[in-house]
Amino acid sequence: MFDQIFGNYLVESGRMTKEQFEKVIERQSTVRVKLGLIAVSEKLMTAQQADEVNMLQSVMDKRFGDIAVEKGYLTDDQVGQLLKKQGNIYLTFVQTLVDEAICSLEDIAAFLDDYKQESGFSATDMADFVSGDPDKIIALFLPADNNYCARLCGVAVRTLTRIVDSTAYISKAYLTDKLDAGHGAFQAMECAFQITSGFAGEGKNLLAMAVPFAKEEFEEVDIDALDAVGEFTNCVNGLFSSALSEEDVEIDMLPPVFYEHKITITGRFYILPVTIRGCRMNFIVSADSPLIIQ
Repeated sequence: MFDQIFGNYLVESGRMTKEQFEKVIERQSTVRVKLGLIAVSEKLMTAQQADEVNMLQSVMDKRFGDIAVEKGYLTDDQVGQLLKKQGNIYLTFVQTLVDEAICSLEDIAAFLDDYKQESGFSATDMADFVSGDPDKIIALFLPADNNYCARLCGVAVRTLTRIVDSTAYISKAYLTDKLDAGHGAFQAMECAFQITSGFAGEGKNLLAMAVPFAKEEFEEVDIDALDAVGEFTNCVNGLFSSALSEEDVEIDMLPPVFYEHKITITGRFYILPVTIRGCRMNFIVSADSPLIIQ
């Protein structure tokens, strides 16, 4: 998910074109991350030291790690740890940016710092962001002050990337009291409190979820397409309910409700923006006040 979130940030901020981003995504599956880039990313070597070792490799029949150890830049243990990181999606993405001459390692470090400032992330948050661990990355964007909402959002995102589209990505969740949307599908669950969740979108954006999930072509966001969105929502809520049942919290899931035409949602609820193949939609969840949809 790192590559989609940070890559789209670079496109939207004008640091990379959409065509360059598409090429990076296409190429990164074939890229093997160089040990020097990992060492620089881990701050075990400077970019200048890595360049020096790379140059020495052109005249010495030795591996990067062996030369770096000889030069005193790395230890054998550090080389072993770096080798284990070569499959990290963050490093693969960065390596592809460098290979395609889109930006340098210094540029990327500056862009990451800009992203950190704009997102309000701490140093620990950024460590999680570049960790390559999807669960750590997802957690950075979930509601911070409501455990049930955060857990349900997490289930929704993981399920979405597993069974709908692996390239889907999210933006930071936020609390609001009103949203206008073109259509949506929602489902309420009742236990000691009521929790309602669902997806709302504009235009044909919800088709980016409905079509791959239902494995059926829809021309418009009609009742059949919304039924597919509702089924996906039911799937997410079912997984959430199963997890809570293991904690002796019993939930009664009500049937999904569909809204084919323009709606206004009011109450107090979280919006988690989700983007699938360039189509943005909102995952909506409320756990502490009724969700009113008109």
